[in-house]
Amino acid sequence: MRKIHYLLPAALLLSACVTEGYEGQTGTMMSGDQIIGRREANRTISVYETKPAGHRSMGEVSARRCHRSFVEDAPNLAAITDDLKVAAYTQGADAISNIQTKQMNGLLANCWYVIEGTAQIWRK
Repeated sequence: MRKIHYLLPAALLLSACVTEGYEGQTGTMMSGDQIIGRREANRTISVYETKPAGHRSMGEVSARRCHRSFVEDAPNLAAITDDLKVAAYTQGADAISNIQTKQMNGLLANCWYVIEGTAQIWRK
């Protein structure tokens, strides 16, 4: 019984180390409404390397992808770009630019690693 008094606080403390949703999306499975939104975002959001002419800034969006299984494709730039387009689309943007990615340790989120992408979003 005495061990439980020591283990319980430690377990609670460790369970709070990672916030919900840290790992981002895993795999490519989507529901029907997600497919429609992703398709529309890919059709309407343009991607530029730098600030597009005639657009005004709306800030920045980010997206994360988790890699945790041999049977899932590893996250890549194309998947992150699609996720960033969807995030920009939901905020009413017309374009994204300055895409940057970084690989982060994902062990606390039950992932081998997490890829995070950020982009500037723009509106005409």
